[in-house]
Amino acid sequence: MAGTASSKYEDRFGFSSRQVVVLSVLAGVSLLLAAWLWVRRYAAPPAEAEPLPVFLGDPDSRFTGVFVLDPNTAPADSLELLPGIGSVLADRIVEYRRTRRFEREIDITEVKGIGPKLYERIRPYLRIRR
Repeated sequence: MAGTASSKYEDRFGFSSRQVVVLSVLAGVSLLLAAWLWVRRYAAPPAEAEPLPVFLGDPDSRFTGVFVLDPNTAPADSLELLPGIGSVLADRIVEYRRTRRFEREIDITEVKGIGPKLYERIRPYLRIRR
């Protein structure tokens, strides 16, 4: 007749059935803690990750965008989130601002490839910080 798992541990290590239960609970908790720490380590961005300068609009200004970007400071990958702006136009905006500053939102139309129609699509998402 085969014995239960707790009686095996009792015979081999001298543990009582209550001690076997406590050890099992501790082992389970430690496995859950190790899994949580592992997920937390790889889910969090690295310390050297650059924060994105995305900000919400001022309460006194009207806008329809979910987020608002300053084209003078936003990185190219954030600019690509704007409707109709791909990697090429985002790179052109970054290149343009290396030599000139956008003083008003409409100044972005000076970037090659951004015309009046595209400007109207992205205008709710643009705010120039002074």
